Amino acid sequence: GERPGVETGERPGVETGERPGVETGERPGVETGERSGAESGDTAKVQEGNEEPERESNGLECREAAEPVCPGKRSEAEVSVLFAGPVSRDGCCRLVCEIVKHVLYQRQQMPLPYEQLPFFTRRANEAVDGGLMPRSRRNEQSDRKKYQRALSDLDEVFQNLEAVFGLTVVPRVHILLGGSVVRPKELYEVNMERVALGHREKSLETLSCIRKLFHTLFVEDVLNELRSLPLMNMLLLVEGHRDSGIQWFRPKLNYRVPERCKKLVISLSCSPGSCSPTGEQTNHSDSSDYIWFQAPIIIKGFYA
Repeated sequence: GERPGVETGERPGVETGERPGVETGERPGVETGERSGAESGDTAKVQEGNEEPERESNGLECREAAEPVCPGKRSEAEVSVLFAGPVSRDGCCRLVCEIVKHVLYQRQQMPLPYEQLPFFTRRANEAVDGGLMPRSRRNEQSDRKKYQRALSDLDEVFQNLEAVFGLTVVPRVHILLGGSVVRPKELYEVNMERVALGHREKSLETLSCIRKLFHTLFVEDVLNELRSLPLMNMLLLVEGHRDSGIQWFRPKLNYRVPERCKKLVISLSCSPGSCSPTGEQTNHSDSSDYIWFQAPIIIKGFYA
């Protein structure tokens, strides 16, 4: 009675009650309940959380991989310039020319503003001709050629750009810096799709429009936020009607707006309540009759 109780009651109780309780109750509670719970909980957390770290890591990899591929989407900026009345075609042309000059100088592609280049060229000519700097005569001559070349190229571009505005409505103008037409480093778009065109006598004064433009550019200070770049080439493209008779600018039928670059859009528009379109509007960029034309001259940046 006792031995069986010991053998079957106590020992089994120890073997089946306590030890199993230890082996299956406590230790399993530790090993399977706590540890397995911790392990299963951890594995569950890992399994549940594996998706997020993978997504995060994949997201980081995608972001890192996307940076050199499409940096332009994250660095795109826009500046809106609102005029109080209609603007003439000549006024739009002057605004585009001033933006070209401003971009070249602010992006350090010219040592001086465009208006100061003729004066500096004359001073360089006087210094060389007068023998004031004999040791640096070669440098002076080289600088003089650079200034003269830049002035002549820009003047030719501006003259033919004026002819384009006289022949067709120009919804957009693209200024490309660096790289190629397909993949430039920087793109500056002058968007005139919301400009109401008017006759010269019924339009705003061009000087007032230029002051308004530069006031907005200086307040926004977008050009100084972009990183400085070395000397680059500048390409100019205009959008116009295919049957307008443009000759100097060359048609660029396969041109597509670059996306893999830094982009700044300067959007020009007129106040809806203070200007009335005169039948000529610039919002024809979606029409198949409007194509891109590229200037045959490449403006090369230079240092002093």
